[in-house]
Amino acid sequence: MLFNSVGYLLFLPVTVALYYLLPGRWRCVFLLAASYFFYLIWRVEFVLVLISATLVSYFVALKMGQIPKKKQRLKYLVFSLVINLGMLVFFKYLGFFTDIVNQIAGITGGSSVIPYYSILLPIGISFYTFQTIGYTLDVYRGVLKPEKNIGIYALFVSFFPLVLGGPIERGRRLIPQFHINHDFDPALITGGLRLILWGMFKKIVIADRLSIYVQPVFNEPGYFNGIAIVLVVMLKMMQVYADFSGYTDIAIGSARLMGIKLNPNFNRPFSAQSISAFWSRWHISLTSWLRDYVYFSLPFKYHGKIVKWRMNLNLVITFVLVGFWHGPYWNFLIFGLLHGFYMIMANISRPFMSDFNRISGLTKAPRLLQGLNITATFLLVCFSAFFFGQHQLRDSFMMIGNLTDFSHPGKVIIPLLKNNDFLLGILLIIFMLWFEYLIAKKSFALKFLNKPLYLRFTAYLIMVFFLLVFGVFSSQNFFYLQF
Repeated sequence: MLFNSVGYLLFLPVTVALYYLLPGRWRCVFLLAASYFFYLIWRVEFVLVLISATLVSYFVALKMGQIPKKKQRLKYLVFSLVINLGMLVFFKYLGFFTDIVNQIAGITGGSSVIPYYSILLPIGISFYTFQTIGYTLDVYRGVLKPEKNIGIYALFVSFFPLVLGGPIERGRRLIPQFHINHDFDPALITGGLRLILWGMFKKIVIADRLSIYVQPVFNEPGYFNGIAIVLVVMLKMMQVYADFSGYTDIAIGSARLMGIKLNPNFNRPFSAQSISAFWSRWHISLTSWLRDYVYFSLPFKYHGKIVKWRMNLNLVITFVLVGFWHGPYWNFLIFGLLHGFYMIMANISRPFMSDFNRISGLTKAPRLLQGLNITATFLLVCFSAFFFGQHQLRDSFMMIGNLTDFSHPGKVIIPLLKNNDFLLGILLIIFMLWFEYLIAKKSFALKFLNKPLYLRFTAYLIMVFFLLVFGVFSSQNFFYLQF
């Protein structure tokens, strides 16, 4: 059941209404049943994997909670990691590793070939696996007590707004909310509906419209060059952002209708002035998870001293995992490696750039410096978009090779300037970035909420009108559901 489907528009209000009509002690039971029903619609087999991940992490955490010494808890943590990561590797990465082994065997003249049968990837497994692993690691570290109510814990893993595509929540923040009897709050209802409407707008009106121009180039890269590739790569990042942040807005808004608060996953990433700042604003739940559970768990010392090369190596390892998390493709590995390289170069060049900015006088023009930093960061991110997708790696290099061919740019630019649909897409991108800038300003939100009801209702109707008139209703999957 997709968020952008008629089925969900029926499922959500019925679920919310029954949630508030039921007595408090039955609400979580009902939400758990609704969440499993929501997930069950995809495939029955997927639920079995979800239940397995839930039961393993639940009982392992209970056992670790009974053991006072951290060293003695380690074997149970390892068991949980082996099972949960094992399921993720089996369903998502087995084909990738099998293919590598077979290729090596072919190169070395080996005759044995490992057979591999295509396995259907359970939807959302990358998200809920990280959620269960984060929970068991918190219990192991002693920062979280294990949840004894198996129903509450199962709801934490399977809660329908986030089970398919996040955000990746932490147990210490989400589980306590399921113990609270949330009262019906009109402010939360209207706030949740606003987020859902805005998320639908970004997905259906902007992201799905941009995909019309992005997908043909990535599907047939040999037919395009120069300015077409430059434009499409920029639009690709905007499409992915509108798609995934739209999904997140709908997820957060849906949970808010029931009084549940989920963490934000985006914070205006295209206003970032560095790659580091970009990743603190983009897919926040994933990058913060890898930061807390991977980056800071890696060794920083060499012969007892903290050394920069260790820190840089840890950055590369972390960002390779960022890329590999997205999918078992060489494209994603290079995408992660490229961002790790960006981070290292930023660390190395920081003192030189500081001197350059001072000598060139840019420090005396902070607005100009800010604009240059934002532009440079955006261009670096856009370049990495060549490798962000499930297309063939050779297609990525083909597009990069064709990038410098600017012969006959008028054949691309003039038709686009005459294409009202394309121009509308550009205007919608500008509107999205401008509107989210306004939303980030608390003063704007307060002014809007203090407006008379008829003005606010009119604004919502205008948004719905644009959604219905300019939306691309092709029932396209959300981009991140493939992960």
